[in-house]
Amino acid sequence: MGFAVSQFKSNIASNGGGARPNLFKVKIDGNQRASALTFADNEVILVKSAQIPGSTIAALPINYVGRPIKYAGFRTFDNWSTTIINDDDFSMRNKVMEWMRTISGQLDGERNKEYGGYANEAGSYFEGQAVVTQVNKDGEDGQSYTINNIWPTTLGEITLGWDSDAIEEYPVEWCFDSWKSN
Repeated sequence: MGFAVSQFKSNIASNGGGARPNLFKVKIDGNQRASALTFADNEVILVKSAQIPGSTIAALPINYVGRPIKYAGFRTFDNWSTTIINDDDFSMRNKVMEWMRTISGQLDGERNKEYGGYANEAGSYFEGQAVVTQVNKDGEDGQSYTINNIWPTTLGEITLGWDSDAIEEYPVEWCFDSWKSN
C-alpha cells in the first residue's frame, strides 16, 4: 500500500489545515471575594504559554483468584501550568501573590478574615476559573475549555542577570478540581 502525500495534504486542507499551538488565549478570573484578582484583558495577553488540560482515569485493580482485574477508578487532574511575561508594573505577579496570601495568610504568617481564611463572611471561597480558547487561523474563537476552581499553588522565580536582555517571565502552577469542554 502506497502513501500519497497529495491525499494527506488534501485531507489536512479539508479539515481546516490543523490547529496551531501558538493561536490561543487564556482568561483567568479570580475568586468571587476579590474581583481585583481577575486578570484584565490587556493583562492576559501576557500569558505566554498554557496547556489544554488533560485528565487521567486511574486503574483500580482488584485481585481475584491471584490475578488483578482492573476497573476504572477515579478521574484525576494534574496541575495546570502557565508561563507569564512580566510587565513593568508586576501587575499580574502581584495579583497572583495577593491570591496566594488570600489562601494561606500574610507573608509573616498572620491569618485573619481577609488573609488565610477559607471563606469570608459572605461565603466566597478562594477558587477562581480559567478559560483556555483555541483561536482558529481566521481569528475566530474555536474550541474552549473551562477550568473550574483554580488557585495558584506555585509562583515561580524570575531570573535576573547582566548577561541577558530578554523579557522577564515566570511560571505559575494552578491546582484545580475539574475542566469541561465548551
